[in-house]
Amino acid sequence: MKFRTASSLILVMPLAFSSLIVRGETGTESRIPVEQVVRMVEGYIAAEQLSAEKRAASRSGMVEFSFRSSGESGRDHVLDAKDWRKWEIERSVGVQTAEFIEEPRVQSVGKGLVRVYGAVYFKSLEGGESGGGVSLRSYDVRIIGGEMRIRHERILATRVGIRPGQWTKLRRTDNGVRSNLRSSPTTRRNNIVGKLNAGVSLDVWDQRDERWLFVRNGDGLTGFLHRSQIDFSASSREGNAGVGREGGNQMAPRKSHLFGLALPGRPGYILNPHTNTLVDIRGLRAGTLVRDPRDPVKGRVFRVPFEGSPGRAVIIKEE
Repeated sequence: MKFRTASSLILVMPLAFSSLIVRGETGTESRIPVEQVVRMVEGYIAAEQLSAEKRAASRSGMVEFSFRSSGESGRDHVLDAKDWRKWEIERSVGVQTAEFIEEPRVQSVGKGLVRVYGAVYFKSLEGGESGGGVSLRSYDVRIIGGEMRIRHERILATRVGIRPGQWTKLRRTDNGVRSNLRSSPTTRRNNIVGKLNAGVSLDVWDQRDERWLFVRNGDGLTGFLHRSQIDFSASSREGNAGVGREGGNQMAPRKSHLFGLALPGRPGYILNPHTNTLVDIRGLRAGTLVRDPRDPVKGRVFRVPFEGSPGRAVIIKEE
């Protein structure tokens, strides 16, 4: 495979690390770089678009062993390094696109352990036919000595036939009480991720044959709400004032961007995901938003992946 001469990247913005403050057993406080955790999880999800071998190589530095993966049934796969690689290569993915719809929710769930929860839009190609939908997922990330590793991946619920841009603006039923927003379409599990006040505005994917609908509140928090709790008689033109969200360790919405493609055996160099040209990322932090100065389209940007070393750059404000 031939590559063009590598170019240095233009740094679009060093990540502004918001922090989640955690109080330890001794009463001391520590800060967890929330945004860095989220960018690593985004890189893990984006790897679904790669071939099996490349996906395994990309994710190998992101997971902790014994790694756990749970499907909608709740059954765990607990894997050591060897078994994980075999499992990762053999599982069928066939994904063309995989990314968070909104900035995910992040919360502390233990000492040095945070949970990233959000909705992932995926577009797949199976049997020559294109499909897609949304899956609600959570990722438990262990942080030890500044290193981050995903220790548990959970697929909470999957709903096919949903595409971004198809939201309908509706309202929660104005019955005077709050409703639970859930991570899966059932009341049988401990799956409450937020509260929705009566009468507030909601974005809804109205799948007519479903009892539980996928919704988004004004803060960008996504989940399932029972159809009986949605007022279909009048669409809403107002904002989502009064929409509640549990937990205060949240991040402002941010655009999603592609990750550069890591090159095994070429530390410090990646492929521009837009042009497939070789670029120099030596010295840049993983997750940093950058652009390739040789790309004729100035607005095309991408993030440094979580492999290899990160490079010299000109700082540009990120929108």
